[in-house]
Amino acid sequence: MVKLSVYLVTLNEELRLEKTLKAAAKVADEIVVVDSGSTDKTKQIAEKFKAKFVFHKWKNISSQKHFAQNKCANDWVLSLDADEVLSDELIAEIRQIKKKPAADAYKIKICDMLPGDTKPRIFAKTYNQVRLYNRTKANMPDDLTHDRVVWDTDCRIEQLKGKVHHYSYVSLTQLWYKLNMYTDELVKTALEKNKKYSRLRLYTEMPRQFLIYYFKRRYCLYGTCGFWMATSYAYFRFLKIAKWFEYQALHKK
Repeated sequence: MVKLSVYLVTLNEELRLEKTLKAAAKVADEIVVVDSGSTDKTKQIAEKFKAKFVFHKWKNISSQKHFAQNKCANDWVLSLDADEVLSDELIAEIRQIKKKPAADAYKIKICDMLPGDTKPRIFAKTYNQVRLYNRTKANMPDDLTHDRVVWDTDCRIEQLKGKVHHYSYVSLTQLWYKLNMYTDELVKTALEKNKKYSRLRLYTEMPRQFLIYYFKRRYCLYGTCGFWMATSYAYFRFLKIAKWFEYQALHKK
């Protein structure tokens, strides 16, 4: 049987962390929590589950995840966010994998859970990522803002049926703070990669993204909550581009 380390990063996550760690503890031989300076009860909650709690100054999300991965003692690791909870079905699958892995990495579907949800909705927004992997075949790189696992060409990847429940929403205040901070990182990435945006994109980004989130990503099915979520994410997309134009204006030679 292989041993598994679960790693995640935190900043003031006392409202959501306990639920995440309670589920993670059912599969983890080790839990690593890398914190960037919480002032609430995040540390006490992590220690309740005997997690290795480490401070690391925030640089960006991928750097933080990369640092957390490298603090793990085991080759097999599971990457989680502090607002993600393993479903019972997924816990059972991971326990079986630990007995004898059939692949080097596994993709897991992450489903959004909106206010009032007790289980994922039929048409819930879902994304699919490699989260469970053997570090000898895959890696969480430090590549600016994209916290995505990359893998070797000979890495065997399989899909799991169980899902992660993603409780990203706490309040609009928390959501907009998070998105505002994330746009700062995205602008830095764009500048480092010499990425450019057109003025047409600036003027059309918010209405275009609202339509994408509201209809294509099916937030229209979630009532009033879906409307404010679609509007918030559309504004986030606009704000990234607006901040890029702001930087150009402030740094004209």
